[in-house]
Amino acid sequence: MPSRLVVSQRRSLLVEAAFRVIARGGIEAATTRAICAEAGMAQSSFHYAFDSRDELLAAVVTRGASDALAAATAPVAPPAQPPSVAAPLAELLRAGLRGYLDSVAADPGREQALLTLNLYAQRTPGLESFAQQMYAQYYDVAEQALAGIAAAARIQWTLPPRALAPVLVSATDGLTQAWLATRDAEVAERLIAAAVMMLSGFATTTEEL
Repeated sequence: MPSRLVVSQRRSLLVEAAFRVIARGGIEAATTRAICAEAGMAQSSFHYAFDSRDELLAAVVTRGASDALAAATAPVAPPAQPPSVAAPLAELLRAGLRGYLDSVAADPGREQALLTLNLYAQRTPGLESFAQQMYAQYYDVAEQALAGIAAAARIQWTLPPRALAPVLVSATDGLTQAWLATRDAEVAERLIAAAVMMLSGFATTTEEL
């Protein structure tokens, strides 16, 4: 590894290393020493990138949320020019959920690390707010995805996207847990179909308003 790295490079390497360490050994294994070793850098360089381990763990959550948004919205990204015909809502929802599932299946350890981190925060006194912050970021991701889907399908949600975001997150949570536990593609498809049906019930065309 180059001896001189800019701060953003150090941060990125440490975040990716933290994902791997937590996935393998749980949050207890994610010491700054272990994470630095995984990243291939000296422990003394840690504080050039982060002020504390908690700040690093917060960056792990932010990266995970950002990756989830990219995975969920890439299949339904709007074209450069508005389409002449609206895309079917069910197809957009299905594509987004499948894109999300593909990202989980491609690197299950990454998602397992986020689940482990969330459970750790929930049961550790003083870290309850950290778990809440994690879900606030997930809701941000879901809100953006729902807004993009509404624009592409030319529909409006009967609830504001922010209010509907927890519904989408609950669907992706269930999909994630089922996939990590079973790796069963048929079960995943049934869960996706149920989520599409549920979310479609919150949609209305502009003519109906």
